[in-house]
Amino acid sequence: MKRLLLAVLAIVLTLGLAACSSSTKGGSDKVKEISFWHVWGDKDARPIKELVKKYNESQDKVHVKFLGNQDPQKQLTAISGGNAPDIAYTYWNNVGPWASAGAVQSLNEMIESDKFDINMLIPAATKRMEVGGEQYALPFTMSMASKLFYNKKSFEKAGLTEPPETMEELMEYAKKLTIKDGNDISQIGFIPDYPWIDNVFWPVVFGGSFYDESTGEVTPNKEENVRSIEYQQKFYEEFGIKEIEKLRSGLGAYETPQDPLITGKLAMTIGWENNYNQHRGEDGPVGVAPFPYPADRPDLKGSGMVSPTALYIPKNSKNQEEAWDFMKFLLNKDNQVDFAIASGTIPVLLEAVDDPRLTENEDVKTMWEFYEAAKSENLHGFPNSVYINEYLQSLTEETEKALKGEITAQEAMDTVKEKIQPLADKENEKNK
Repeated sequence: MKRLLLAVLAIVLTLGLAACSSSTKGGSDKVKEISFWHVWGDKDARPIKELVKKYNESQDKVHVKFLGNQDPQKQLTAISGGNAPDIAYTYWNNVGPWASAGAVQSLNEMIESDKFDINMLIPAATKRMEVGGEQYALPFTMSMASKLFYNKKSFEKAGLTEPPETMEELMEYAKKLTIKDGNDISQIGFIPDYPWIDNVFWPVVFGGSFYDESTGEVTPNKEENVRSIEYQQKFYEEFGIKEIEKLRSGLGAYETPQDPLITGKLAMTIGWENNYNQHRGEDGPVGVAPFPYPADRPDLKGSGMVSPTALYIPKNSKNQEEAWDFMKFLLNKDNQVDFAIASGTIPVLLEAVDDPRLTENEDVKTMWEFYEAAKSENLHGFPNSVYINEYLQSLTEETEKALKGEITAQEAMDTVKEKIQPLADKENEKNK
C-alpha cells in the first residue's frame, strides 16, 4: 500500500510540475513581442524609452522591444529585405515614396474599424502623412516655423518698440535695422533665405499651395507662390545681391555665440520652436513674435509651416494589430504631454497643446507661444508623394536662381511646373 501511495504521489508531482511548466510557457506564448525602430541615438532616446517601458508595464499581452539609431536607409533596407520592424518612427517626407513603393501599410482600415478619431490630431501634421487619399502614417511630434525672432537690442537702438505685423512693415523694419559703411553692410535687418532657402514656408505664409487634388496638377506657379518669391527678391533688390552675399560669408555659425541674430548683425529671422531656446527668455537677447502676414490678407494671420515626425507600420509587419495598439498608446494625451516635456517638442494631439502641464509649466516656457500657435487653422505644409524629393529639390534650385536675379519668380515656378507635372501625371495614371 505504501508503495502504491508513493507511486501515485510521484505521478501527481510529475503532472503538477509539467502543468506548471506548461502554464509558464503558455503565459509566455500569450505575450507577443513586437519590434519598434526609431532614429534616436542613446543620448536622445530616454523619453521614448520611458514610454515604451510604460506601455510594457500597462498590459501583459504585448511586449515592445525597441531599437534605436535606425535611420531611414536602415529602415527601408530592412523592409525591402523582408526583415521589417512591426512599427517604426521616421521623418514625414519618407512616407510618400515608401507608400508608393508598397513598403508602408495604409492605416485607413484600422482607423475606421477602431473608430479612431483622426480629427483629434493637428490637421496640418496629419495631412503630411496622406498619399492619394490614404493615411499611411500618423504624426507623433511636430516642428513648426510660424514666428519671427528678433534681436531686442537692435530694435531698441533703431527706436522700434514693437515687432512688425505685416510683410510690408517687415520690409520697412529691415531698412531701419540695416547699417551700411559705404557699400558694405555691417548689420542687416532681414535676409529671407537665411540660414537656408525655405521653399515651403514662404508660399505657405502668402497663402500658396503646391498641389490641386481636384485636378491632379502640381501648382508651384500659383499666383501666391510666385508672389512669395517676388517678395523675397525685394530684399536683394534693396540691399544688393553682392552686398548680402559678402555679409553672409562673414557671419558666425548658426546658434553659436557668434550667431548673427545673437550678436545683432542680423536683426530678424524666421523662427522655429527649437531654435535659440537659451536666448528666448524674458532677459534673453531674442524676442519672439507672430510672423508677419501680407497686409491685404489679414485672414492669413497665424500662418506657418509644419514638419512632423511619422509613426508607420511596414507592409510586411507580422504584428500589425499589436503595432496599431502601440501607435494609439503613443498618441494618448498623457503620453503626448510627457514626451513633449521630456523632449522639448510640440505634441500633435490638440488636447495636449492646451494641457496645463505644458501651458503652465515654467520648465517649457519658451514653448508656450508655439503650443498656442499649433492650434492655428493657417498651418500647412508640403504634400506627400512619390516625387516629393524631386519636387522640393526643383523648388530650391529655381528659387535660388530667382533670388540671385538670374530669372523672374514666374519663370522659376513655371520651370518647376514643367519638370514636376510629368512625374505627377505618371503617378496619377498609376493610381487610376
